[in-house]
Amino acid sequence: MNERIRNLHENRIFSLLVWLIAIFAAIVMLPNTSTLVQEYGQPQLANNSQPMVASAIQSKWGRNVSNTYNVTAVFNNPSGKLTSKQLAAVDKTMERLAGKESTYGIKDVRTMETNPTAKDQFLSKDGSTEIVKLAVSKNQGSMNLIAKQLDSQIVTTGLNTYVTSPEIINSAASEKISSATTIATVIVFILSLLIIGIVFKSLIAPVISTLSLLMMYAVSLSLINNLASRTSFPYSEYTPLLILLLTVVYGLIGHFYLYRGFKSQLVAGVDRQAAVKNSIRSIRTYMVATGLTLAVIFGGFYLFKFSTLRAMSGLAIVALVTMIGVITISPIFLSLLGDRFFWPAVDGQAKEYGAWNKLAKFGLWQPAIAIVVVAYFVGMFAYSFRDNLNFSAIDTLSTTQNAVAGNKVVAAHFGAGETTPVTIYLQSKDRLDNERALLQIDNLTTKLQTMNGVSSVTSLTQPNGEPISEYYVTNQLNNLNLQLKGATDQLTTIKSDLNSDRSELNAVKLQKEADKISKLASKTSQLSSDTDTVHNQVTQIAGRASVTQRSNASKLVRRYQRLLSLINTQLQTVASNMEVLSSEVSSSQSSAESTQSTVSSYASQLKVIQTSLKKSTTSLTGLISSYTNIYNYLSALQASDAAKVYYITPEQLTSSAFQQSLSTNSSADYKSTAITVYLKQSANSHDTSKTVAHLQSEVNTQLQGTALKNAKVAFTGQPVVQSTIKQSFHHYIGWIAVLVAGIMFIVLAALSRSVLQPLYWLLTYGISVIASFQIGELINRFISGNADFNWQVPLIVMVPVITFGVTQLVELSLDYRHNEAPLLDWLLPGITASGQSFRHRYSESLLCVSAY
Repeated sequence: MNERIRNLHENRIFSLLVWLIAIFAAIVMLPNTSTLVQEYGQPQLANNSQPMVASAIQSKWGRNVSNTYNVTAVFNNPSGKLTSKQLAAVDKTMERLAGKESTYGIKDVRTMETNPTAKDQFLSKDGSTEIVKLAVSKNQGSMNLIAKQLDSQIVTTGLNTYVTSPEIINSAASEKISSATTIATVIVFILSLLIIGIVFKSLIAPVISTLSLLMMYAVSLSLINNLASRTSFPYSEYTPLLILLLTVVYGLIGHFYLYRGFKSQLVAGVDRQAAVKNSIRSIRTYMVATGLTLAVIFGGFYLFKFSTLRAMSGLAIVALVTMIGVITISPIFLSLLGDRFFWPAVDGQAKEYGAWNKLAKFGLWQPAIAIVVVAYFVGMFAYSFRDNLNFSAIDTLSTTQNAVAGNKVVAAHFGAGETTPVTIYLQSKDRLDNERALLQIDNLTTKLQTMNGVSSVTSLTQPNGEPISEYYVTNQLNNLNLQLKGATDQLTTIKSDLNSDRSELNAVKLQKEADKISKLASKTSQLSSDTDTVHNQVTQIAGRASVTQRSNASKLVRRYQRLLSLINTQLQTVASNMEVLSSEVSSSQSSAESTQSTVSSYASQLKVIQTSLKKSTTSLTGLISSYTNIYNYLSALQASDAAKVYYITPEQLTSSAFQQSLSTNSSADYKSTAITVYLKQSANSHDTSKTVAHLQSEVNTQLQGTALKNAKVAFTGQPVVQSTIKQSFHHYIGWIAVLVAGIMFIVLAALSRSVLQPLYWLLTYGISVIASFQIGELINRFISGNADFNWQVPLIVMVPVITFGVTQLVELSLDYRHNEAPLLDWLLPGITASGQSFRHRYSESLLCVSAY
């Protein structure tokens, strides 16, 4: 019994059983990778980032649009302007969709019919494209499902229809990445077959190697997917690909050393079992050193507070699984097959690589010249390195994608930034539906419209992106001036009538003039009230003027108020006197025929009336002069820039037009509002991030010292999301370099027992990485005409680059430590051996990365 157990142990059957159980459990418990990519693949921003703060405000917005996606339905006539029949067909389509709102989770529909004040936002200037904005519940399902459902529902005869939004495009990009990763997995494992087969000229070795790599990959993928689905462990859309790259690259390097050591043992005539043990022993230190180093490096990524980088910390598990797998899986088959493992290869020693030997000799013969040559070629590329990274998912998709095609149609007919606007949320502790807050919102809107890179701005006070004239002091002063002009003309007429009636005085005319003066008195009271309003407006306008100007304006207004009050009192007195006199005249006329004494009394009263009329005429002359002065002042004020200020009256606040804007652009509690900024360029433009930064700075500056100075401000939209990702990426990329270089230096210094040598190696390694990346950009520009890389390309390339650097430099440090020859004697064989290993590793890394 003990003999059988010993035989099973020597043949590593127990190891095989353990791995079979691990593979079975990994496959059974493996969560769906595509689902994980869709749910958790997109970069998760910090809770205190601007888009997340904005999302929190939007989630409590109310009005039935909380917790929704913004989706744009596009209707385009490729032949030209939309006809009335086609516009009616679009309306009919939306009516049909409105009847199924609950089925498709549609919470709100905005069209140019429901938003007449913002028609330009829904119909392009050339009239060929109409868009409809939908708010779709986030509980409806994945964005792919939402897009497919809406695509089928908005089909309209004779029109090209699309459904697009940044979320749909990102979801489509994630779906493409999942499909590409599946294809890349197949290609990479086929390439691993070819690499091992070519290197060892064998048919069996590549099969065993690929089978081992598949087992390691399945276990690693299952472990990380379960961590992501069962815990809050971060996950990236490229996580499956990174697991694949690390498993294959590191696994192939380990297999190369293991198989090479096993073959050399067999050629030396060592027993099969002893050869397996000796080959494992020969790579054990190397595999443990590289495996632990990679695990520590990738595990350190968890320290970065950026989800895409933190997701790479799961590769620490992959490094450990691969390290254990290389030492335990392939030896099972090595011990079982022996020399048949390399069938049909012919036994022989490894060939010498003269090229590497000659290069090493040249470098040692003329080190100064070698350094200059390397510095010229490598340093030139490293110095010319440029950060040409693209943070937009749309560039990774083809125009055959419905969402991408729709985005391009909208960009062509509305503007590049129409589908990816920047939304600025303002949340105050007090309600915003008042003149004081609206003034600041309008000032901010007007200021943002003048910024470089901004196409248009819509807000609560300017829902169509243009000022509404009725809500500005200059328009209101114009109306007031018209009233003043009319009153002045009437007073002039009354004055003329009074002068002519003094000689032809009778009761009827007196009554008419009394009525006119009564009406003027009433109008004067109204003008006095209007002047109070003007005073308030001028007070606001004075905020823009100097101290002296404010003082003069206030004095003028107070002077006119006193004058108006005096005139009003005089007019009321005159009107009262004339009423009495008119009554007396009537009474006197009726009694004139009966008594002669009454005539004498009537004559005396006429003299009094004439005297009073003369005084009234004098007062009217002063009143006309005062009104003329007021008219001239207000006309000058209306023409000045100071009158171009927002002021909404209480009556306008309750108008239907403003209430529509309030419903569209403010929250249910009226304490939050949204300002939408449409940029001239698309979100993936390199200048967009600068524009977003300028917007943020300008908003904070404009709100200082105003009624909204304590309001919470948050920015969101695809340009802001991309800008936030870009800032996070650039913030941490330097720390990544410090982390990788620091850990590698500590490991290399400990293994080589040297300080200067690891510094030289790492310096050469760093310059080479930067230069190679720049060369890659140049090649990409030459082949595709586009010099931009997706921002996650450096993270993908980082895995094989770090793996290659660790495995290469650890081998060099171990060789340096265990070689007892002097440094100059060690350099030639050491560098030659590193060059030979480099040839195989570079081929492995290049093929694996290019497969994707």
